[in-house]
Amino acid sequence: MKPRCALCDRPMLNPAVLIGALPVGPKCARRAGLLELARKRIGRLSLPSVKYRRPEPQENLNLFDEDTEQ
Repeated sequence: MKPRCALCDRPMLNPAVLIGALPVGPKCARRAGLLELARKRIGRLSLPSVKYRRPEPQENLNLFDEDTEQ
């Protein structure tokens, strides 16, 4: 399950800012001006320490087996 933004409830992969333990997405954090405040560590704002990576796309298998031997 993906984390959801505490301000707009949008699903996200990496939170940009944490308000206590609540994640805030990058768009909301930028619009609310939270990135600058989190860098200065004002109040309960902090930057997340863990960045999640998207899983690598898996190689698609062929639907039909091709017979190359004749």
